[in-house]
Amino acid sequence: MLDFQKLNRERLVWLTVLGRKSGKPHTVKIWFVAENGKVFVTSARGMDAQWVKNLRKNPTVTVKIGETTFRGTAVWREDDGVRTEVIPLFLRKYFLAKVFKWIGWYKVIFAFEITPSGEEDVKRGA
Repeated sequence: MLDFQKLNRERLVWLTVLGRKSGKPHTVKIWFVAENGKVFVTSARGMDAQWVKNLRKNPTVTVKIGETTFRGTAVWREDDGVRTEVIPLFLRKYFLAKVFKWIGWYKVIFAFEITPSGEEDVKRGA
């Protein structure tokens, strides 16, 4: 079973998504939070990031946090819970998120909620 508390101690996630046009894998290194069996990712700069467009088109994702890698499915969220529950997790974890919010980067509030697809997909480093 994944230890989300331990995963959340890591600073970055390597997120591999499939290109919406090419179908080829693309990996980005971004901030994340892990909470209640889910991994959440967002973009302070909004929806124009290529990884965001790709993930909206194909929700299958590979997640690498520290030495743990798993596949999952991402669900687009822009409900009130993102503003009241998810974004505050980023603001607590990352000091720069507070700065970005202060300068107006979090204008469009959204997140992807990633659910691991199954324990059989989990790979851990030695």
